[in-house]
Amino acid sequence: MCFWNIGTPTPSYPCTLCIIKSVLFPPKKKKPFPLIYLPTVALHNVMKMMNPHELAKLSMCSYRLELHLKTFKRKIERLRIQFCRCFYILELFDANDRQFDVDFGDGHLVEQMETVTRMKHFREEFDTALFLFQPFPLSWCFEVSNLLLPLYTSPFIEWAFYMNQLENETARQFLDTILLRRCEMLTFYSREISYEFLTELMDKIPLDKKLKIEAHIPSEFRHPNALKFSGSHYTNGRWITLDDLKSVRNVQYVHLASTIFNCIDINQFLHYWTNCDENMFENMELQLDDSVEIDVDVLKNELITLQVVDETVETCFYLKVKNHHNRRFVLCRLQICKNKKAEFTVQETDDQQANKFEILELLEKKKNLEEKKEDSEFSEESRRKITMEIEELMCLIIKKNKNRYIFEF
Repeated sequence: MCFWNIGTPTPSYPCTLCIIKSVLFPPKKKKPFPLIYLPTVALHNVMKMMNPHELAKLSMCSYRLELHLKTFKRKIERLRIQFCRCFYILELFDANDRQFDVDFGDGHLVEQMETVTRMKHFREEFDTALFLFQPFPLSWCFEVSNLLLPLYTSPFIEWAFYMNQLENETARQFLDTILLRRCEMLTFYSREISYEFLTELMDKIPLDKKLKIEAHIPSEFRHPNALKFSGSHYTNGRWITLDDLKSVRNVQYVHLASTIFNCIDINQFLHYWTNCDENMFENMELQLDDSVEIDVDVLKNELITLQVVDETVETCFYLKVKNHHNRRFVLCRLQICKNKKAEFTVQETDDQQANKFEILELLEKKKNLEEKKEDSEFSEESRRKITMEIEELMCLIIKKNKNRYIFEF
């Protein structure tokens, strides 16, 4: 505002007198108020608005703030720690699945660090990621992570190994240490992992962990624990057999990014699932080969199914277990996408799925009556009664089929 327009709402460019005034009497810049001097309640309110990356930076300002943040313990959705030969990375994910990286690695600082005891020893950061370049050996990574991890609380912690850049012996030492700590999932990246090292991994890793291997696995590899982990994900699953799938019990998921299965194998597996008296899995994904022809009739052969009309996928249908008294998940949805991925999702009989389950039960009763009717031991009168029961069941099924599922009469 020009000096001559003071007191008026008319804006203008500064005149010569205003410029001279600003040079002779420059406005004093107010120093930012340090967060460290904020009262506890106010500081907590400020920290609630910070993302995980900003909290890591704040912990470097002073040891007092670091201790305060450890008592605050910001909740994050998941935490992923990656190991490599010359660095390791902590990936923090918030509720919106935004990713914040903290990179530790061999740096360019002149002074060699002898020990790491406080977060304020690290000072080098950027806006998009936090790079902690310090020339300390990789064997100290757990000591460094002990400083950062107490700042957060997370229900899921994943440890990832880049085996192409790690010696097997180093990976073994790290794995032994990790299994004594919080760990929900272990991931291994490599071009190929040897038969011996795979066997050692599956012998050592507890079955309540999730295991992901993105590497080529020898076709002759076999291990009884391969699909018994809480979650199993193999980029190369061509060594997995149908008997391996049938051995699955009480796991969260099985994901195979490449397989040797076809429609006949899937049909046999579904028959096994319907007759099994135990819970097998909650979710399963099998990537079929491009050469596999999707034949819906083969998939549903001798199965009682409800098919959903959905043109965006190859096929989608529901089926139920035969003995549902011992099973928590009694419905299974099989969806085969256009990219030949077969997705199995098991469900409980809640309010949303009750209609599907009821129709499938009626169809099962109808099939049992039809088999009973073909028995030569029954008289004509008994067969007529069975025929009437079948007709009544069909009327009831059609009445309940409000969503127009496709099924065989």
